[in-house]
Amino acid sequence: MYWFLLFFPLMIYPWGYDPYYTTIKTDYLYLFVICTWVYIILKRKYYSLIPEKNNRTILYIIILFLSLIEISTAFSKYSYTAVYGTIDRCEGLITFFCYISVFLFCYRLLDTRKITKLLSGMAIVSLIVSLYGILQHYSLDFLPRNSAMRHYSGTYTFFDNPNFFGSYLVLVLLLSMTLYITARDKNLTKLFFISISVSFISMLFSNTRSAYLGVFLGMVFLTIFVIFKRKNLWRKWAVLVITLILLATGINTLEKSHYSFRAYSIISDSYKVVTNQSNGHEGSSRFFIWKKSLPLVKEYFWIGSGPDTFEFIFKATPKERKEFLGNQNTVVDKAHNEYLQIAITLGIPALVTYLLFLIFVIRKAIRAVQMAEGKDKIILYGLLSTVFGYLVQAFFNISTVPVAPIFWGILGITLAKAESILKNTLGLNSSGETMEKYKSA
Repeated sequence: MYWFLLFFPLMIYPWGYDPYYTTIKTDYLYLFVICTWVYIILKRKYYSLIPEKNNRTILYIIILFLSLIEISTAFSKYSYTAVYGTIDRCEGLITFFCYISVFLFCYRLLDTRKITKLLSGMAIVSLIVSLYGILQHYSLDFLPRNSAMRHYSGTYTFFDNPNFFGSYLVLVLLLSMTLYITARDKNLTKLFFISISVSFISMLFSNTRSAYLGVFLGMVFLTIFVIFKRKNLWRKWAVLVITLILLATGINTLEKSHYSFRAYSIISDSYKVVTNQSNGHEGSSRFFIWKKSLPLVKEYFWIGSGPDTFEFIFKATPKERKEFLGNQNTVVDKAHNEYLQIAITLGIPALVTYLLFLIFVIRKAIRAVQMAEGKDKIILYGLLSTVFGYLVQAFFNISTVPVAPIFWGILGITLAKAESILKNTLGLNSSGETMEKYKSA
């Protein structure tokens, strides 16, 4: 599990006629999950995956979620796609099973004492990935591009699409910032500082506005809950924030204000939507896709159309596709909103279950962070900010195989860390109470 999370972003096969990394990463994901389950069964370690009796609610929730996906798949008109996913997305039933497996493995099998070591490794890997992203921006990348991206200016590195790369950077940037403020060793501090700076530049080059928003709000979260209450971190945080502002300003100036325009469009597009002045082109025509998609929620309310079958049910005329998407033959295979996507393809009960799953993990982490102290408290806040940042960008983005396993893994790590702290804290409290009763007696 440790090595899988660490190296998954680098798991690519760049050779062949038309390299597309999502398919390759899906194969790696399947292979890893199958091998892990075989190992668990042969070694009879399946009981270790079952939480203690008073912590089994999360197990019931994920079993219910998987069951609802299976029902959606069973009744789908597009059975093959529902099982395996579309060619380029690969998010069928099998992939959802893999996501849930990764969550369960991280939650029950990872050693919580090694979480900081794992997150540090992920930060270093993100530095490698982001450096390649910068090279790609200046057309210095040395690996072959797939046909869809050969003439595309956005940075996407090993994720096939700038939006996917942006969602990955939301995760690693907020994790790296957490490590940066908790690091005491000067060399580690410098390493995390460099990693954040390089990843930030690469995020700008990705042109992914949802990533800009996710990272910004994640940083606001860290500032409010971590930095404000710890004066010893003010200077360190100020150095980082000022550096990022200077980098953004310098790059924006060199690129003729391109990035400030991208950032401002988040506000201007939102204003048009809120004031009912929208024309459908807002958010790179996402608003048009959402408006056309919303009626499908009612149509597929209970069990959805089947995992990853959105392209078969999205209704738009050739004229609309030409006006809003640039080509009358453009295929829209995702709702460009993770929650809307689940509601339509898996059904509202599945969406509610997924949200309950997220709420359970976040609520447990909030409960634990109130009891935690020192570095553990900051790490938990950092994990919460990472989950929060990803969920914000997911409102404008899609779930994708190159990134989703990492997010599900972080959810598992967050819950494992929270339960470890709660167990230790409550155990100590219980011991203390027992000792007091003994003394009184």
